[in-house]
Amino acid sequence: MSGDILDIFVEAIRQRHGYRVIALDMSEVPLTMEAFLLATAENRIHARAIADHVEEIAKMNGFRKHHIEGYDEGSWILIDYVDLVVHIFLPETREYYNLEMLWSDVPSIKYDDTEELPDDDSSHAEE
Repeated sequence: MSGDILDIFVEAIRQRHGYRVIALDMSEVPLTMEAFLLATAENRIHARAIADHVEEIAKMNGFRKHHIEGYDEGSWILIDYVDLVVHIFLPETREYYNLEMLWSDVPSIKYDDTEELPDDDSSHAEE
């Protein structure tokens, strides 16, 4: 999956203060998606705010959501964009399911939580 595509989604997550963002390269695994993008939220309201913003930015950039799961409950929100699946967890849910360990044999990218975000909140909207 293109780093530019991942950057759009990572930026959207970070604009709503999601943290511990990790991309897992699933392209060599016999699944249908190319990447998982994992992020952590502080609470259910925060998780939904991240999910809403990811959906908004994805739509602005021409990505079509296949489906979403877990939004109402909010401890693990999964947004499926077919080639990319975004997982937004509460800390305890992320630790319990530990997808990083489950898929520890695939290449991953850990994004720096301290990196400065651009001032512009438009997130790569294509003209």
